[in-house]
Amino acid sequence: MYVLPDKYRKGFIKMDNNRYSSNRPRRKVSRRTYRNRRLAALAIIAFLVLILIVLIANACADDNEKKPSDSKSGTTITTTTTVTDEAIPTTVTTTVASTVPKNDSDFKLDRQTISIMVGESDMPRVLEYPDGTVEDDERWTSSDKEIATVDDYGHITGVAPGVCYVILKSAADLSQEVWIKVTVRSELSDDETTTTNMPQSNRTEAPAPPVHDTEGLTYINGVLLVNKQYGVPATFEPKLEQICYDKFNELSTAAAKEGLSIYISSGYRSYSDQDRIYNNYIEDEKKKGNSEARAKEIVDSYSARPGYSEHQSGLCIDVNTIDDAFGYTPEAAWLAEHAHEYGFIIRYPLGKEDITGYQYEPWHIRYVGSKIADKIYKSGQCLEEYLNVG
Repeated sequence: MYVLPDKYRKGFIKMDNNRYSSNRPRRKVSRRTYRNRRLAALAIIAFLVLILIVLIANACADDNEKKPSDSKSGTTITTTTTVTDEAIPTTVTTTVASTVPKNDSDFKLDRQTISIMVGESDMPRVLEYPDGTVEDDERWTSSDKEIATVDDYGHITGVAPGVCYVILKSAADLSQEVWIKVTVRSELSDDETTTTNMPQSNRTEAPAPPVHDTEGLTYINGVLLVNKQYGVPATFEPKLEQICYDKFNELSTAAAKEGLSIYISSGYRSYSDQDRIYNNYIEDEKKKGNSEARAKEIVDSYSARPGYSEHQSGLCIDVNTIDDAFGYTPEAAWLAEHAHEYGFIIRYPLGKEDITGYQYEPWHIRYVGSKIADKIYKSGQCLEEYLNVG
């Protein structure tokens, strides 16, 4: 066995001690270097925290996307129900929120709001379908069948008091959908109906219009009737009745509070005014190549003969644009739902053309007072049906 000489072994041990001695002085670090290292560590920590926040936010977003929803986008409606127990003086309030999408599809309906009583039925009519969609593609559903149900043809039936939505979709294009607000009311007496169903700002009943003691006027159950069969004398000039004007201003003000603009485009017309308008329409139709008889037939579907115009009664108003396009506006939808609260009815409703003799005019409202207006609104009848006349 070979033994390392002492002279080498001592040198090796010395060298080893010098290299690994625990007493070896450490290299000093300047304050600037220490500060830079500390800032770098803080930056790394902040970066890691930021990444963690982003990951948490993405996870929450993914979770929301996975939750089932029947709606696309829109506003949130909150319904509050209060129940009071007479035996125990405690009021329990529950709030339910639901998201209502914007109706931005290509479906065009005669209305997007319906008010019915429990057990009653009503149906919105589809005026226009999206491209590539036909009647057979209609798919109707209710957001709450405990409040209202709807069949495959769009007949909506009230089940219990409350508010829900009926959704119409296209089987050919599921992105095309429109929501109809359905308000179901309980059975009320006439007096309760007149006051309770009105908004808080319109609790005052709209009185019946004045009755004129003029020969040639036809009143049925206190209602002045002016249509194709019942006219008014050429000399009858009541102007626009003050109560009609005042109640319209209340109506217009209420609509403005909801961001809508409803204004008068045509009010009272005298016999001579209607005579001029009617004959101008006939001349326009004749210029299109129609015969005199055919021109009158066409004009009679949308304009009254002089002496048979409701405008001469001083009780009707044409609002906004006298055009079919008005029926697709939010103003038309609001008017259809709220006009009766101010004593007005939609005089020539859709689907009643064979009875009224005139085409659908969503812009033409007639003042009858709130009691009659409310009854006509609830029944879905036109004025001729309500008065049981031809």
